[in-house]
Amino acid sequence: MNHWDKPCAISSLTSYRYKGRYGWIMIGAKNTDGALSEAKRSTQGVIIDNLQVWDGSQYKGVTNDT
Repeated sequence: MNHWDKPCAISSLTSYRYKGRYGWIMIGAKNTDGALSEAKRSTQGVIIDNLQVWDGSQYKGVTNDT
């Protein structure tokens, strides 16, 4: 298993990853909006379709949980 296939956030945050132009951007955030904001700090043209959340066993696509 690669490091981008594992959760990377500290225990108080949820692990997210964003598919950027050059690979996965690993993110720890409290919710989907927070994860999208963090992704915008690293890349341009951020869309929710490229964001995934760790569900306890794997990363899955997200829906906006504002």
